[in-house]
Amino acid sequence: MERRQVGSSGVEISRIGLGGYELGPEPDEEPDVVRAVHVIRAAIESGINWLDTSENYLATHNEEVIGAALARVGDEFVVASKVAPGEGVTGGGSGFRRGQVLSACRESLKRLGRDHLDVYFLHWPDETGVPLEETWGAMAELAEAGLVRSIGLSNYSPEDVARCHRQRRVDAVQVGLNLLDYLDDRTQIAAWGKAGIAVTIFEPLASGILSGKTLEQVRATWVGPWRESPFYERLLRGGNGEKSFAVADGLRPIATRLNATVAQIAIAWVLQQPGVAAAIAGSRNGGHMHENARAASLTLPHDVLDKIGQLIPLGPTLTAHD
Repeated sequence: MERRQVGSSGVEISRIGLGGYELGPEPDEEPDVVRAVHVIRAAIESGINWLDTSENYLATHNEEVIGAALARVGDEFVVASKVAPGEGVTGGGSGFRRGQVLSACRESLKRLGRDHLDVYFLHWPDETGVPLEETWGAMAELAEAGLVRSIGLSNYSPEDVARCHRQRRVDAVQVGLNLLDYLDDRTQIAAWGKAGIAVTIFEPLASGILSGKTLEQVRATWVGPWRESPFYERLLRGGNGEKSFAVADGLRPIATRLNATVAQIAIAWVLQQPGVAAAIAGSRNGGHMHENARAASLTLPHDVLDKIGQLIPLGPTLTAHD
């Protein structure tokens, strides 16, 4: 699989990365290291060379499962993780003061069984008043000490990325993009890519909406506090769900024509957007990882891109008059 550079750090990542969150464990289940090993090996067999996780995912337990699995797989896999400013829906966060960031990185390294992280992100912006310059300065310290090879920002505005870039080069940015959501960010993604910043994309399948599942199947996976999330509101609540699946259903004949799956078409579209270095796809199923990985070798011809472009306005976040 083709790989892309992460800034000027020397780190190379495959066009598709393994989303670590799906490896669990969820709060109501025991850690399944064997399953994680199977999925990681399937990813490696498919040409994927990196995974993405966070201290926030499942209150650090996700890093623990991944660390145990990587100990059985080997240390050649590229690992990206994140430090969070505080508690979110999926767990806690260390905080963004200098000492907290430095300590968080060391704790992640212990859980992951690594002596360095290949990419380290700020997970989302702090809202408690910690100056961004202090937090980014701590990230730069980690890079200078060799504890991380490259640093980046996830879920940050272009203005904040520019602030950090002036202080110390931003190697990577992680944002969302798919055929239903975050569509207005495409111009900025292209600009970051042109500036040599590696843009990695989360939600290329819109949390399963673009995976070939039915509306009912997708809605059934959104339980508890997740149903109150802005994502659910935008793409799945009420009539927005039907609009989202109008786009998904429109991909089916395109997928049939290209002998591909709906998911592969959706991922391939993301990878062909200017500035995109890689897309993150998670699964607990090794077969699904093989399937998702094949999207990296799928080139959508211009007429197909035009047809997909005609579908996009059917979705809930981009109307026909836009």
